[in-house]
Amino acid sequence: MEAKNVTKKRREKTFGQQERYLAVTKSIFHERLKGMGNTWLRNIDITMAVPKLVRKVRRIIEKRMCQTYHKQHKCVFHDCGNRSRHHMKRAVSYELFIMGQVENVHQQSRGDSTHWKRSYDPYTGRVVFKKKHGYDTVEEAKAMAVQLVKDNPWCEKAVGVYKCAYCHKYHIGHESSLTTASILQIQPIATA
Repeated sequence: MEAKNVTKKRREKTFGQQERYLAVTKSIFHERLKGMGNTWLRNIDITMAVPKLVRKVRRIIEKRMCQTYHKQHKCVFHDCGNRSRHHMKRAVSYELFIMGQVENVHQQSRGDSTHWKRSYDPYTGRVVFKKKHGYDTVEEAKAMAVQLVKDNPWCEKAVGVYKCAYCHKYHIGHESSLTTASILQIQPIATA
């Protein structure tokens, strides 16, 4: 019998949102929001903020992203119609998703909070706590956890779904960072 050579599935690099809007993201990340204690715009989490602040931040992001989109697509805007509207909404949602982080954490640990993940931020060049993606229902989180295990068969730790005490939504995490009240444990797929 021949031994099959199993290779890891690599993620293909595409010209996606991060590459397309790199310049505008850097400028947004270096902008301060006046009227709210001169806070960094990048540190505001719109899922946890008050509605007045959310409307203000969303309007700023929509304006910046739509301006950038129009500059990049001057010649094709009138030809596409709804496609352009779709791409602008997608750019706005991407930018709002990557916002909301805790900085100056190089000597800190996340503690008991499982709302955050420790990662490197390419825009500030520092290690930060970024918010995890929150799911509204357990079923949605379970489906994404199963998909995560299927996409990453070389993952060695078990993946679980748990309810966050900070934002009251459901997150996906590894076995080592889960609490005892974890809802679902999904084992990695064994490759033979």
